[in-house]
Parts: sequence; C-alpha cells; structure tokens
Amino acid sequence: MKTINKSKGENKMKSVSKILLIPVLLFIFISNSYSKLLLPEPKIKFDESNYDFGVVKQGVELEHIFQFTNTGEGTLEITSVQPSCGCTGVVMDEKKEYKQGEEGEIKITFNTQGRQGVNSKTVTVNTNDPANPVMTLTFKCEIEDK
Repeated sequence: MKTINKSKGENKMKSVSKILLIPVLLFIFISNSYSKLLLPEPKIKFDESNYDFGVVKQGVELEHIFQFTNTGEGTLEITSVQPSCGCTGVVMDEKKEYKQGEEGEIKITFNTQGRQGVNSKTVTVNTNDPANPVMTLTFKCEIEDK
C-alpha cells in the first residue's frame, strides 16, 4: 500500500487557517456584544399589569386604563395590541412610538352582558422591547346575576 504524504505547504496552510480563524471569530463576538452596548434600547414599564374590577352587576360595561412609560433610552414601538376575546375592546392612541420618558395608555373595555361568575381576560401587547417583547395585561371581575 502506498501512503500519500501531504506536502508541507498544505499542512502549513491548514495551521495558518486555524490560527486566523480564532481572532476572526473573537472579533465578531466582541463587535456584536459591543454593538448591543452602544445601541439604546427601549423598555416598557406598566404602572400595573393586573386589574381586578371586583364584584359587578351583569350588563355593565367595564372600563380600565393601563398606563405605561418608556423607561429605556431607545424609542419604544407598540407593534400590536390584541384582546383575548371579542367581549374585550382595546383602544389606543394612534401614536405607536414613544421616546425615552414618554407615557402612553391602553384602554380596555369589557361587556358583562350575558356573563356570570368570575371572568378573567387578557390583552397581549407586542413591542420592540428586547427584554419584554410580549407583555400580557390581565383583568378580572365577578359578575352577579341580575
């Protein structure tokens, strides 16, 4: 059997490639981490994320406002707001972007007609906040019979 010997040039080339690969990967990792430090990030902070209406009479339309602030340094974008069901309404300003320190609100309404007992509903808020891209607001009530 004949053994094929690799030339010294091929071995040297592989060694050089491996040596160059390490600094290149290190550079990519550091630059990616550094860029995250430099880019200002938004941060959404709600005054409250849960609300309890308590005991209410059937047929009443309930309303609550969830207030929030952009406590981050980047511009906060509200990309969507979705109620969990058709009995819940959501009203928001036309404004979708909030600079650092700006406040906004999400108004929810809930129709108690035809419902009874304990009801718990959610509203999903999607944002560009990297730490909290999806926030869930929750409200509940106990509906008495008429």
